[in-house]
Amino acid sequence: MLKPLAPPDAQRLREFLIAARYTNDDFQASRILQEIPKRAAGSWPYLLEHVREPTLHNLLLRLFFLGEPANVDFAAGLIPSPVLSLMLDSGLLAHHGVVLSAAVMLTPVDQFVFVADTAARMEAQAPDLVVWPNPTTRMLHQATIRRPVEATLDLGAGCGIQAVLAASHSGQVTATDLNPRAAEFTGFNAHLNGVGNVESLTGDTFETVRDRAFDLIVANPPFFVTPSADQMYCENSMELDGYCRRVVREAPRHLREGGFLQMVFEWVQVRGETWQDRIREWLEGTGCDAWVFRGYARETSAYARERIRQTSPDAADPETMKRWMNYYRERGVEEIHGGVMSMRRRAGRNWLRIEDMPLSPPGPFGDAVWDAFASIDFLHLADEEMLAARPRLAPGAQLDQQMRQVDGRWQPAEIKLRMAAGIPASMRLEPPVADFLAALDGRHPLGELAAGLAQRVGADPAVVRRECLAVVRKLTERRFLFP
Repeated sequence: MLKPLAPPDAQRLREFLIAARYTNDDFQASRILQEIPKRAAGSWPYLLEHVREPTLHNLLLRLFFLGEPANVDFAAGLIPSPVLSLMLDSGLLAHHGVVLSAAVMLTPVDQFVFVADTAARMEAQAPDLVVWPNPTTRMLHQATIRRPVEATLDLGAGCGIQAVLAASHSGQVTATDLNPRAAEFTGFNAHLNGVGNVESLTGDTFETVRDRAFDLIVANPPFFVTPSADQMYCENSMELDGYCRRVVREAPRHLREGGFLQMVFEWVQVRGETWQDRIREWLEGTGCDAWVFRGYARETSAYARERIRQTSPDAADPETMKRWMNYYRERGVEEIHGGVMSMRRRAGRNWLRIEDMPLSPPGPFGDAVWDAFASIDFLHLADEEMLAARPRLAPGAQLDQQMRQVDGRWQPAEIKLRMAAGIPASMRLEPPVADFLAALDGRHPLGELAAGLAQRVGADPAVVRRECLAVVRKLTERRFLFP
C-alpha cells in the first residue's frame, strides 16, 4: 500500500528528482523511454548496459523504470538519507535484506511525475493493473482543451494522470475508475505533485457521479475490442465497441451546456455498415456536436496480433489467435478503427465532423480542437451573418511558395497553405486567394474586405462577395479560418 506524502515531503522528493535529472526533458532524451516496449524483443540486456554507470540518474532508472533491484549500501551512497527514508516510508521502495526494490514505476510527464505499477506486474498481466503513461495517455493529454472550467471529470482515471494535468485549469477535478487500486494511485500522485483539488472515487462509469454535471470530461476507457475482459485497464465485458458507445450515450447527461467530452477510443466496422455510420448512430439524439479524428484502421488479424501481445499471457498459443479471429468473424467485424472524439453539448441542430489525423501529432492540439468547433459554428452562419463577421487566419497558418524560372524570371509554381502548429493540414491556393488571405486578420468585416477588393479590381461587387464567401467557407472547413 502506498502512503500519501505530506506536502513538505512531496516537495522534497520532487526537488530531489529534478536535481537527479529524473525529469520529462531528460527522460525524452533517453533511449530508455523509447526502448522499454521492446523488452520482449530481447533488448533488456542492452537497456541494463545503457544504465550501467554507477550514477544517481542511472540508479533511479534501474529502480523505478526498469524495475531492477539495487544493493542497499550502494543506493544509500547515492540517495540522501532523508529522501531514501521517504521512499521507504511511503512504499515507493521495499527493503529485503541487503536489497532494495521499487514497488512502483515512476514516470515524469511535463513538470509532473507519476507512479504506476511496475514493469514486472505489467508482464504478469495482473487483472487490476494500473498502467504507466502510455501513447494513449499522451494522445488524450495532447488533445485536451485547456480552458479554465469549474468542474472536470477524469473517467477511467488509472493512475490519475489526466486528473492531475487538469487540476491547474479546473476548480475541482473528480477522478473515477472501476479499479479500486486506481484510486490509491490517483490519490498518491495528486499528493506527490502538490495538487489539492482532485477527489478520487471508485465505481462503474458514471455511477459515482450520477447526479452531477461537468464542464469537461476526459476519458481513456478500456476500449480494446477483444473476446475477453480479463484486463480492467484496457478490456471490458461489453460486446465489441459497446462500452465506448455507452460512454458517448451517457456522457451528455453529465455535461453542462457548452461542456466537452474528450475521449480516446476504438470502434469497429462490421459487414453491411460503414464505420462512419456506426459513429453517427452513437451520437444520434445526444444533443452534442462532435468532431472525430481517426488515427488508424487495422484489419482484424493485424489488430488481433497486436492486442494479443499486449494482453494475453498465451500470446504464442495458436489457439488464442484462432479464438480471437472467430470472435470477429462471428460478429462480422472487418476492421477496427481508433482515434479521438470531442463532443460538445449544445442546444439546437447538432453536427458531426469526421476526418483523419496523424497517429503522432507534433504537440498539444487542444487549442486547435477548441478553434475547430468555433470554425464549424462559423461555417453554419448564413451569408449575411458571415459577411458581418471578422474572420482571421488560424495562428498556426503558414504560406509556402515555390518558384520556377520562366523566360528569365521567377514565377510562382505552387502556393500552399499549411498548419505549422496544432493539427496538421494543407491546401493549395491560387495567387489571388493568397493575397486576399493577408487581409483576414480579425479586424475587418468580411463584407468590407469584399467591397474593397471589388473596387480595386473593378469587378461586380455581388460576384466578388459570392467568391469571397466561397473561399472563406472552404478555408473554414479546412480549419484555416476562425471567427
